[in-house]
Amino acid sequence: MKNIRNIIYVFLAFSLLYACEEVEREPVVVLGDAPVLSAPQAGTQLVFQKVNANDESVTFSWSTADFGFPSAITYKLQVDSAGNNFATPMDLVNTSELTTTISHATLNEKLLTFGLETNKPTDVEFRVEATVNPGVQSLYSEAVDMTLTLYASTFPPIYMIGAVVGGWDPSKAVEIVSTGEPYEYITVCNFDPSAGVNFRFFSSPDWGASLGGYDVFTTYPTDLLEPATGDSDPNFNFIGTAGWYEIKVNADTKVIEMTPVAKPEMFLTGDATHGWNWDDPVTELQYKTYKTWEGDVDFTQGGAFRLFAQKDWGPTSYGYDVVVNYNTDYIDIMEGHSDPNWEFLKSSGTYHVVVNLRTNTIEISE
Repeated sequence: MKNIRNIIYVFLAFSLLYACEEVEREPVVVLGDAPVLSAPQAGTQLVFQKVNANDESVTFSWSTADFGFPSAITYKLQVDSAGNNFATPMDLVNTSELTTTISHATLNEKLLTFGLETNKPTDVEFRVEATVNPGVQSLYSEAVDMTLTLYASTFPPIYMIGAVVGGWDPSKAVEIVSTGEPYEYITVCNFDPSAGVNFRFFSSPDWGASLGGYDVFTTYPTDLLEPATGDSDPNFNFIGTAGWYEIKVNADTKVIEMTPVAKPEMFLTGDATHGWNWDDPVTELQYKTYKTWEGDVDFTQGGAFRLFAQKDWGPTSYGYDVVVNYNTDYIDIMEGHSDPNWEFLKSSGTYHVVVNLRTNTIEISE
């Protein structure tokens, strides 16, 4: 009888040990079905043309990913050069939807920043990445190949130099960037007449590269500009109210347009920076050129943040839904937030930040 009891005790001990081992095992995540990129069809060939690039578009559609459990899924539409196996993909869109439409103009601009050549057929591949959280492996669709022919949409900028736009110093020249259309340029600039009112246009920040002033640009807002007839050069005099103006220049039709605007601002707000508040001191980048800001920012590892175009919660903010180009070594989608915030991943410290809304890019460097 005693031997029988001993056998039972040993059996129970092994049973308890096995049960404990079962409890301590890591859960196994069984992945389900990857999304299927159903449109456009593989082998689609498109030739982008500047004349209708804003009117034509490409619609990408895909099926729902199945991770094997209920989850909120984020989809990234990615592109890479054909044959690169998505070693260095570019994110085009972040969305929770199953479709997205991108104009030819936007797609052309993004692919140019990605380094694709113009005016020749180029093979690229698109895919969709589905994610739920960092602890679960992403699901990827099969790649869909397309052949695209891009048009050249970037042209060298022109410049303003003069007392009213920063000083008669080529190093202080104000860049006026191309709109993507031939001969058309745009920027936002502060016109400050406190140190003088004259200026003119240059093809590069150099005294020998003058484009001219009233001798060349014959149509301009006469309530804001007038010929500086007392100068030896054909400069304009600014006669308007001091402040920020959007200025458009057409070097073909010789037309200048000017519209008063608010100062272009960009703030980084969140617990990755100064906090989710607008109490001074706030984290503000400095305006550099059209739709571009930069500055040094003190980041806190693990915190979240978003970009704001004003020192307030609204009306305009930008997150990973709009600024889709960023280095995931530094920032990535903050899971669990209803707003499109980023999480700062690197060690806490000071980093240099450049935000470019022309290319929907945020660059962070040490």
